[in-house]
Amino acid sequence: MPRRFPTLTLAALLALAGQAVAQQDATILREATGSRAATLGEMELKPFDSALWSSLSSWTNGEALDAAATEGKVVVIATWATWNQASTRVIPMLQSLKTKHEADGLLVVGVHHAQGWDKAEQILTQRRADFLDAHDSAGKFRQAIHADQDPDFYLIDRAGQLRFADIRTESVPAAVKLLLAEDVSAAASLSDRLAAKAAEADAALRKPRAIQSGLDMRSLPEVPFLAPSPEAYARVKWPKPKEDDNSRNRNDSGPRALPVPESGWISGVKPKTDGRAVVYYAWELDDPRSAEIARQMERLQTQLGRDVVIVGICTGIRSADRNSRNQEQIEPEVFLRRMQQFRASHGLTHPMIADPGGSQFSDSNRNRGSNEDYVANVVSSDAILRWEGGVADPAFRAALDRVIDIDPGVQTRRAAEQAYIRARGG
Repeated sequence: MPRRFPTLTLAALLALAGQAVAQQDATILREATGSRAATLGEMELKPFDSALWSSLSSWTNGEALDAAATEGKVVVIATWATWNQASTRVIPMLQSLKTKHEADGLLVVGVHHAQGWDKAEQILTQRRADFLDAHDSAGKFRQAIHADQDPDFYLIDRAGQLRFADIRTESVPAAVKLLLAEDVSAAASLSDRLAAKAAEADAALRKPRAIQSGLDMRSLPEVPFLAPSPEAYARVKWPKPKEDDNSRNRNDSGPRALPVPESGWISGVKPKTDGRAVVYYAWELDDPRSAEIARQMERLQTQLGRDVVIVGICTGIRSADRNSRNQEQIEPEVFLRRMQQFRASHGLTHPMIADPGGSQFSDSNRNRGSNEDYVANVVSSDAILRWEGGVADPAFRAALDRVIDIDPGVQTRRAAEQAYIRARGG
């Protein structure tokens, strides 16, 4: 007797349709993860509440927005703050989008944090930016759109729908191009197109379950495999260390081992790293940048979790004197509790190590200077350091992707997993 599959409910079809929209352009990537991603996903494809514009004040570079002012327009909303360097760095990009596409119907709107507004106009003038900007003095606008950090980007399409909620900085130009290419009718009829995609997803769900399970790598158990030989790793052309790296002398001395510690894990469990690359990065409690970096690494773990283990190393508590190398001393129990609170408050799930003072990972500590950065160590599956440099350096992601692609252990583990799937009818 043929296996029967239940027909999807309307709610399930709409959920699948939402997934289809999220994937309609592979260059448009969301930032949110976990429960926040689900919340923002529910907001997408629904009319943007134009009443929210009235919660903003002190509009500069133009008149206050309302429903009439945005009708038929594509709107980019960017949260920012004068004291947040990550958000001020995107001002030139936003201005460039306005200059290039204003005539095409694009509105760029900066929504400034409640604090630091007194310097907003000065910052924009210095950067020769004249896009619309407003003060979210009570934080109501940000609360309504569930913004959690600066910068966050939201896009409204020509039909007035919140099309993209909290996308990554590098995805903003592609999202703008996509929405500007639509007319009002195309944007308004989006639900019809999504219904077709939902029907396709429904058909896919009716395929044999063995095939379905083969598509979800996250459900696989740890599949045993024979580790590659040292010679296999020696034949690989690994990423070249940065020539201006402070660790150049160490790199010149040959490969450096960075094995996974047996202890110090705040979860009490050492993560599975067989056949996976490992990224170590250091952070400190009470350093404002730590949350930003940790969330970035959480997104990376979500994206690459089958091939990479991201490890955060908490080396201490940042001194109130930001120019001081000295760190506050704290009891181990309190230190661990603070780390766990930090993880919970920011929705972090990737592994972390408590290493006060950086005794285990002295090479993972941050470089301290006028332009402080966080250091990332990219380690291949044979526990050898292959690249190190700043987390914010574009070369970091390039080096990590390169290691994943060429690592013999990653390739061998993947082959073993595929064999496991095929053996079970996938």
